[in-house]
Amino acid sequence: MALSSEDFVRGIELLTKNLEQLQDEEREVGDFHRAFEFYCMRKYSLGTSATTQHITAGKKDLGIDFFSASESKFHVGQCKIPDKDWLEANPEKVKPFGPSAIDDPRDALSYLCGGSQVVPNDRVRHLYSLVEASRKKEDFSLEFFLIVFGRLNERARDAFGELKENYRGKKANLHLIQIDDLIDEFLVGSRRETGDIRIELHIDECKVLRALDYCYFLANAGDVFSAFKDYGWRLFDLNLRYEIRNSPVNRDIILSLKKQKSRRCFHHHNNGLIIVTQKYSVPQDNSKITLHQPQIVNGLQTVKSIFNAVSEKEVSLDDLKKDCKVQVKVIRTDDPQSITDVVRATNNQNPMTPRNLKANNRDQKTLRTAFLNLTPRWFLQVKQGEWESLNQEGARFFKQIVGYPLTDFRPDPTKRKARVIDNEDAAKAWLAFTGFADLAGDRVTHFFSADDVYELAFQSRPAAERWTVFAEAMDFNAERRQTLESQQGGAEQYLLAYFVLQFGKSFVPSPQEYRDVALNEGVKAGKLTKASGSITSSEADQDSYLAESSIYQTWRLMANMKELLVETAAQILARKYGPLCRETCGAMLRSFEAAEFLQSGDIRETASNARGATDLEESAVFSRVFALLRYGATQFWEEKKKVILSSSRLRTLLLQREMAADFKRIVWECAERKGLDKPWKPEGQTFLASLPRM
Repeated sequence: MALSSEDFVRGIELLTKNLEQLQDEEREVGDFHRAFEFYCMRKYSLGTSATTQHITAGKKDLGIDFFSASESKFHVGQCKIPDKDWLEANPEKVKPFGPSAIDDPRDALSYLCGGSQVVPNDRVRHLYSLVEASRKKEDFSLEFFLIVFGRLNERARDAFGELKENYRGKKANLHLIQIDDLIDEFLVGSRRETGDIRIELHIDECKVLRALDYCYFLANAGDVFSAFKDYGWRLFDLNLRYEIRNSPVNRDIILSLKKQKSRRCFHHHNNGLIIVTQKYSVPQDNSKITLHQPQIVNGLQTVKSIFNAVSEKEVSLDDLKKDCKVQVKVIRTDDPQSITDVVRATNNQNPMTPRNLKANNRDQKTLRTAFLNLTPRWFLQVKQGEWESLNQEGARFFKQIVGYPLTDFRPDPTKRKARVIDNEDAAKAWLAFTGFADLAGDRVTHFFSADDVYELAFQSRPAAERWTVFAEAMDFNAERRQTLESQQGGAEQYLLAYFVLQFGKSFVPSPQEYRDVALNEGVKAGKLTKASGSITSSEADQDSYLAESSIYQTWRLMANMKELLVETAAQILARKYGPLCRETCGAMLRSFEAAEFLQSGDIRETASNARGATDLEESAVFSRVFALLRYGATQFWEEKKKVILSSSRLRTLLLQREMAADFKRIVWECAERKGLDKPWKPEGQTFLASLPRM
């Protein structure tokens, strides 16, 4: 169906906004044109199954802007886009492209199929070598996408059709993607962004199995496509997750819709949909079912794959309606616990993480609401891919699902960075902050799969007396499960814990960075050699030097005990400012460097600058705390050198509670030394005495 003028303008607006967000989000995206290439590569690649994926655009690219490869399958793309100035000056016009638009695909295919002697750039040559190595394999295929931010004129379409026919026998398939195809996904649900949801699904052969508050039938896949087209993500508010982008399972679903034989067997090979609804009705002839306020609690990946298959022209909507049926189970209920049980029991087509199975728990919803009510608002992500999916199509459904507009979570509406915290990170930070660094650093899955750890992470908080014990104890182990209240911590407490974790992650340089720093120190000391910008000493000599380098070993220790750094930082704060209750944490979030983070959601620059600072202001409390921890880590290395170097599993060693006690002891010995004059503490005072009041 042809787009109306209004839809076209709206679709262009949403696509353009998406490309501008990519420019802000991805480092390698430098301009609007490159953003379009990057977007197309994501959309038309082979997804997570691809072993190789590259942007190849540049000099001598032979018209190849990107490619992805998986075994013997290749997706190659060429993008055509007008200048952004033209787009801004002509928002309601479609850029026409003439026959010259086919020159790049012609050159690319000539080279890739062995008919050209032109020498391309290294990345395109690499693609050619992969193609050549796979060309004779039985399952070899080369899919070439010409993606046009506009439309080909008649002569160009004829030229494209001729080129497509020329390569049909060479296992090279050509696909033309024009602006109408590109913006189609952005217009999903645009006509029904608000209001009641009401969908009709036609029943194959009018056969339906019915019981009390339940029915099962085979629905026409075309109706499923239309339902998503009409209502979009509003259909999935109760689902445990959003779209798994480029999932191999989803790609298999799409491929199964390409051929008539597999389309006709689709309902045998696919789990189908489970829908909960407040009310449904079936006429006497069983020809269709009408659903009122339905929610698809299982089958999101199926629905989105059906939509993608049509929008990517892998199958026509007519063929889908004619040949494809989908299993549908409808359950009439408004009981939250019943819905939760159904969701947990049935989400298994794509691997479901334990975290997602807890997404609809009351404690997750309570914590999310608490974050939404902070000033400014924060978004707690409790489902896999949730934030990214809600930002799709220009975030058109964001307010309907979240309850607040996207701008409430972005300090700068023109930039991608937002106030978002993932509940996995929240669990890790809170466990470490409350004295369970060993559990926080063990692994991620047990935050949600182990009931006792989940209880500590989301259903418990320290009582006031617990903070007093925590602040003073070095060997905080046997007593740490005592004086816990069976209540969830406040959003302010979780957010401060998360802030401290993020500060520590940015304060500690990457392994490559601190290795390079240490090796360059070795060159300055005359113990290593360097030529033409590279270390020329042998690997053995480098390793020998690094084993004794306090710079290298200090950062190595800190990189492997970030959770312990959070626990120790919390102990310092509790000893200075008192019990870290909700009120204290809220005040601390509005003080010192945390105030910047509370507003922006980002502390990376401040923390990385603190790493090398030679003078820190009195009010830079968190910078000074981590500078103290760094100094303590150096002393810890000197004291524990022998046991550290003999350990084959450093992180496991550092997570032991006796090691935590030793590290804290050393940190406090450093903090109590009045004679020290450091960027983090003036001479003549203890560290705690030097910290300002809130």
